[in-house]
This record gives sequence, structure tokens and C-alpha cells, in this order.
Amino acid sequence: MRRRLRRLLPLLIGFAAALTGCSRSSTTLSQSVSASPAASPNATVVALNLTHDDPLVVGSAVHARASGLPASKSVDLSWGTVTGGWVIEDYFHFRGKKYSETTTSLGHFPIDGDGRLDAQFVVPEDYGGVHEVIALVDGKPVAQGAVNVTQTFALTPTSGPVGTPLELKITGLGWRTMESTWVVNWDNQELGFVTAAGSKGSAIGRFRAAGPAGDHVVKMYTGWQGQAYLNYEQSPVASLPRPQFTFHTTNGAPGDAVYAEPYQVQPLPASDLKANMNLTLTPTQGPVGTAAKLAGGGFKAGALLQLVWETYVGSRVSGDGFTPKESVIGAITAGADGRIASSVRIPEDLGGLHTLTVKSGEEALARGHFVIETSIVDMTPRSGPAGTSVSIHLKGVGWTEYDNIYAATYDNAYMGYACGFNSQGDVVINFTAAGSPGPHVIDLYPGIYQGPPTEPQQFYRLPQLTYADDHPGNRIPALHFTFEVTAGAARRPTN
Repeated sequence: MRRRLRRLLPLLIGFAAALTGCSRSSTTLSQSVSASPAASPNATVVALNLTHDDPLVVGSAVHARASGLPASKSVDLSWGTVTGGWVIEDYFHFRGKKYSETTTSLGHFPIDGDGRLDAQFVVPEDYGGVHEVIALVDGKPVAQGAVNVTQTFALTPTSGPVGTPLELKITGLGWRTMESTWVVNWDNQELGFVTAAGSKGSAIGRFRAAGPAGDHVVKMYTGWQGQAYLNYEQSPVASLPRPQFTFHTTNGAPGDAVYAEPYQVQPLPASDLKANMNLTLTPTQGPVGTAAKLAGGGFKAGALLQLVWETYVGSRVSGDGFTPKESVIGAITAGADGRIASSVRIPEDLGGLHTLTVKSGEEALARGHFVIETSIVDMTPRSGPAGTSVSIHLKGVGWTEYDNIYAATYDNAYMGYACGFNSQGDVVINFTAAGSPGPHVIDLYPGIYQGPPTEPQQFYRLPQLTYADDHPGNRIPALHFTFEVTAGAARRPTN
């Protein structure tokens, strides 16, 4: 089946692409093709005629017809797709994307007494692009066709004051290069990119409204490496959609000047080392300084134990790499029943997963895990005339290849990125306030510090707006700030 899909893919793409301009499409294979190895040597696969309204998107109805099939049998319609997405190894290595071919069933449908199939199915939530549809009888292919699923984009709301959260809902993003990444421009300036690499083509891009009051153009472009392909009409994928929206920024007070979005629950590995010993931390995630409750059992009565915290140190920039480092952060004595209970204050450290191990001398007995969340210390000042020097202070910025940077925008224009590994998660960003009097939004979005060495890196350090649904690994949240530019003489920036 997989060999046949690869062999037919150029043919299927050609048929689907030729039909993208029609208001109603009928997709068939123009020739019979050899059946899969499961079929008998003399079997042939006839054309499966697939008709639908255009554009064909997730949720669209497709009419499937074929003739010359085994009479009075039942057909299983098989949908060709891929499975996979972002690849993370050993928690901290980001390896890009990987997919493998697979199929899912669209349902079972009857063949009438004359060997005709007349069925209807709905396009499932899936990646966009060409999908093979195969009719199977008793597990053997008898008819075959293909459809080309395109993308949808919807922006809500369409008006609101500076700082209003916007959602760009997308479906049908592809897994192939030119169908997998769309760039979002706000007033002709790059804001960030959206993907759905690990979420079956569907995700929500999140960003905020910027000023001044009035209409602002939100334009979507396809773009390899996160760069907008402006003359897309002349591109190899000219038929793909590049929608445009208008957001009307209204007068009105913005929301909170400084806030972090809530963290998603982070996955934890297994905790126990010894079969008869256990250790738990409550809570299992939070900012530096969190007072966590430690509890465990199964230890030797009266044993003096050490609490050992693991982190990582080093620098990717210097080329020296990084290495794990353990530090004793406390001691505890087991009770007569072999149980321990204590409070542990989470140290200032890198964001992400850390191990807390209970040791007796050099022997590790039990371990728990804690995820440090990035937290905002402050933005100072929060107002002033244009030219004011502004500082944003964060703690708990991560250390892995996919969560140790935040990519910053100012009024929805890309400004740069900040990295937290070299400073053990303590990050200070300095910049200069700009713009006319009024509120100005500064947003920090998750990016990816480093991709596979075989790939160009410019794509990864841009703001990923689909961070909540499709960021690889931890899916850390965005951080938001609003600076009020006041009237008055512009300040001269200081070095």
C-alpha cells in the first residue's frame, strides 16, 4: 500500500491540482492501476469518481461512485494520510519533523446488485494536500481515487482595543514543506508563523491587537523557513489560499499591563528508582521559589538522607555544550516508619524539567520531578515618552533546544529573541519605547533555539503563534506586556 501511494503520488497531485479552479470537482484516476500485493495477480483497480464542492476542506462532503465492482459486497473506504509530527529525543534534543504513511477507514458502504458503489463521506480533520481514497473489498483494493484538501483560516474577534486577544483558527495545514507553514503579517510587518505539524493540520494561532486606533490588515502568506513569499501568484503553489482579514482597533483601555498565560500541565517521567521506595512532590510544576511538599516512604528507619537537585550548566554559544550538575539542597531523616515529609523551596534555575533525588551517600533511592515555569518578575517602567529605556525581567526560562528562547514582537512586528540557558534561566531584555502616545504591546512567544543541523535555522527563532497547540515538547505559554507611551519630549536612549 505504501509503495503504491508513493508511486501514484505525482499522478494524484496532478489530477488534484488541475481541479482547484472548479466550483465543483470530479476527481478520478484516468487509468487502471495494478492492485496491491494483497490482490490476486489478475485483479485491476478501477476508477473511483470523487465529486465535491470546491474548495474541499475539513468537514466537506464527498460523493464516491464506482462501477464494475463485486456485486452485493460491502466496501471499506480507506483514507490515505500520514502520522507523525515534531520529534523530541532525550527530552532536550529537537530533531525537526518526521512522518510515516498510514490509512484510516472512512466507513463501510454497500455495493448494489449491479456492482455499483454510490456513497458519501465527510473529509476528516487531517492534514491538507492530496489524499488517496481506496475502496477495499475483503481487504483488497478494487477502486481508487484522490482528493486535494485545502486550508481554512478564520480570525476572531474582528474589533477591540489594544491588547485584545485574537485567535486565528486554521484547518488543513499540510505536512509537506510548502503546505505546512503560513506567515502572519500585521500591517505589512512579520508577526510570526503558524503550523499544525503535530496536530493533524488543525491549530489556533494566538496574538494580540496593536494600535493605533483604526483598521489593520492581517495577511497570510505561505513561506518556506517562515518568510512570506510575496509574489505567490507566480509560485509553484499559487493555488493555495492566502487570506486577508481586517481588524479594527478601537479606543479603550487595554487589559493587564503584564501577564503570563496559564501553563499547560507538563508530562513527567516515572519517579521511582527502588521497587519498595516512593517519592512525590506537590505541586509538580510552578515558578522558582515554589514551596513544594515532599513525601515518601519505604526508607530505612532513622536514615539520614540528602535531597539532590539536578540541573544543566554550560553554553551553546561558546561551543562547550552543556552537562548535568547535581547540588545538595537539603537533608532529611526518615521516621521510625520509614516515611519522610518535608517542604522544599524550588531553587532559582532554568525552566523545564528537573529531578529531585533522595540519596543515602552516593546511592540514589527515590526520585521525583518538578517543572519550573517561566515567570515574569516585572517590566520597568511601564510608561514614559518615546525613547524611554524599558527592561523586562524573567525567571525560569528553559534550557532545551525547543524552549530556551522567547521571540519578541513590538506592536506585532518581530523584534528579536532572548535566550535563557547561559544565565541559568534569569533573563533581562532591554529595549527602547517607540511610537506615538498610547498603549503599545510587547509579546514574547515561544520559538525554537535550534533545529536539526541539516536544516537552515532562520525559521526556528521566529515567533510560533500556534504555540499552545503545536509547539514541540512543552508547549510553553506566551508572555504579554503593555507599555504606555506618554506625551512629551522623546528621551535620548542611554547606552
